[in-house]
Amino acid sequence: MMNYSLLEWMEFFSYVATIVGIPLAIVIFSLQEKKERRIEQQEIYDKLMDHYTEIQDKLFEYPELDIHDKTLENFEDARRQYILYEMVVSLFERSFILLHGEEDPEYMRMWNSWVDYIKQWLVHKNFRDALPRLMEGEDKDFVAYMSKISGLPLKP
Repeated sequence: MMNYSLLEWMEFFSYVATIVGIPLAIVIFSLQEKKERRIEQQEIYDKLMDHYTEIQDKLFEYPELDIHDKTLENFEDARRQYILYEMVVSLFERSFILLHGEEDPEYMRMWNSWVDYIKQWLVHKNFRDALPRLMEGEDKDFVAYMSKISGLPLKP
């Protein structure tokens, strides 16, 4: 066995550290990035769902607002229903901005869930009737998407 000097051993270990350490650091960094991305995705989903749950809670609290297919005769109920619709549109716009057009499969899955919610709301006459007014001042890409999916001539 050869006797190596301290300097030669240090050089050997520096090569080992370079050959093993750098690829290992890249793998660890990549895994950490994926983990942070999943956490970010989960936070986005949770926040959006929390807001949707708040809207559903309002419908339980005020069941008269859950009548979407005939005009509400009570002015105060109609006003509350319109405010609820504003909340719904705001939530849909937020989900559109955060999720629509993302190429990550998880974001695409989340967006497809929101498309289902949007379609559920679009079948309600009162919501559809209020939609042109609700779209005023909203993100133009979101309005174009809502116009396409609803078949209504909506403008920002």
